[in-house]
This record gives sequence, structure tokens and C-alpha cells, in this order.
Amino acid sequence: MATDVAEPVVPDCRGDGRSGARPDSDYPLRVLYCGGKCWKGSLFIANRGGRGQIKQKKKTVPQKVTIAKIPRAKKKYVTRVCGLATFEIDLKEAQRFFAQKFSCGASVTGEDEIIIQGDFTDDIIDVIQEKWPEVDDDSIEDLGEVKK
Repeated sequence: MATDVAEPVVPDCRGDGRSGARPDSDYPLRVLYCGGKCWKGSLFIANRGGRGQIKQKKKTVPQKVTIAKIPRAKKKYVTRVCGLATFEIDLKEAQRFFAQKFSCGASVTGEDEIIIQGDFTDDIIDVIQEKWPEVDDDSIEDLGEVKK
């Protein structure tokens, strides 16, 4: 009994569609390199198209300072001041000023938010106008008592 043993066929790189080789290309390939912006890995990227980086417009936030009284436990409150950064006021400096002025704890909690321990909603409007004259009375809004 004779059995036919087939020899393994090693396909040529030009004929095998799965290897990613192109039959119309000459191997070895020459890779062009450039000196700067056109690198992606180590291959040259020819005209990729697209619009490049789009400049984002600055969002204009209305200049308004909001003051709110937030209840804590029982009869205790904290005062939240938002919007001072729109007037380009340093929040860390404002926090220190409020803590010293009202003899209480104060902290910067968000991008544009200062929390003062205690109910100072009545006094803080006058204090802000004295310390920072660029903040006028029309741009300060008292929200009253709000939930956190």
C-alpha cells in the first residue's frame, strides 16, 4: 500500500493575500522618513488630510457672583460664594480674606466656589464690594437658603 504524502507548500510572499504583501510591489520596500511632524511610529504619513487642530473659542461666562446659605445640621449653616473667578479674583486670597474677616473657617471647594462656615449672607455682599470694587451691586445675587 502506497500512500501519497503531500509536500508542504510554502507560498511566495507575493502570492499570499493574507500576509499583507502586494504582488505589484518590489521587495525590500524603501521607507521614507521625515524630520518632524509627519511621524507616526516610524512610517511616513503622506497627506493625511483633515483640518488639523481646531482652535476652541473661549466661552463667555456671565460675570455674576451668587451667594447661597446651605443648611448643615440643626441650626447651623455654611455660606457658598460662587462666581468670584469670573472677575479674575484669586480664590485662595479671597478665602483667606473671608476666614480672617469673619473669624471662621473657609475653603475653596470647586473651580469657582468658596465655602464659609457660618451664615454670613447679609454681611458678605458689603464686604465683597469693599474689597473688590470691580464687583458692583447688580452683579451680586443672593439665592437665599438652598439645599446642597
